Amino acid sequence: MINMKAMETEKFKKFGASFFLLLFGAGIGLPFLFSLIMVLVKGGFRWDVFLPMGIVFSIIACISLLIMIGWGTLTPLMTKGAYKRVEDLPYHFDSSFRGRNGRLLIDVDNGMIGFISAYNPFEIQIFNASRIEKAERIASTMSGVRFVFFLDGKKITMYTLLSNRAVNLKSDMGVEAISKADTFVELLNTAKSRAEGRI
Repeated sequence: MINMKAMETEKFKKFGASFFLLLFGAGIGLPFLFSLIMVLVKGGFRWDVFLPMGIVFSIIACISLLIMIGWGTLTPLMTKGAYKRVEDLPYHFDSSFRGRNGRLLIDVDNGMIGFISAYNPFEIQIFNASRIEKAERIASTMSGVRFVFFLDGKKITMYTLLSNRAVNLKSDMGVEAISKADTFVELLNTAKSRAEGRI
C-alpha cells in the first residue's frame, strides 16, 4: 500500500530558484559571454565596446525569453525532463493537460494531482486533491478560454484557447476549448470528492 501522504508536496511552489537561475543565465550570462567573445575576436578587450554590446544583447534576450515564456513556447522544453519521471511515480495519472503555465496531472482514482510548473520546471509537485479550491471554467471572447483552480491559496490558470485576437466562442474551436476546460474542471472536482471520501 502506497503512503500517499508521505509523498505529498508540503507547500506548493509556483516559482522555483532554478527558474530564476535559468533566466539569469540565458538572459544575462550568455549575452555578456557572447559579447566578450565578439570583442576579443575583434581585436582585444575594451570596456566601452563590451558593456554597451552586453547590455543590448541582454535586453534582446530578456524580451525574447519573456515573450516565449508568456506564450508557453518554452513550457514543453522546460518541463520535459520532469515529465519523463512521472511514469516512475506510484500514481495513475491517466488525465493530463499541458498549458503555457505547466503540466497538470490527475489521478482521479486515488484523489491525487501532480503539477509541473513552467516556473519551477524541474520538480514534480504532488498534492492530495482535497487541497484544490474553486475549480471553474472561464470563457471570454477577448481573453480566451481557460480553467482555473486554487492550490494552497495560489491561483493556477490553464488555457485551452489563447489568442491574440477576439475569439468566437460559438465556433468549432471555441466550443472545443470550452468542452476541454469543462472536462478538466469536472476531473479536478471528482478527484477532490474522491480525496475527501465523498464518492
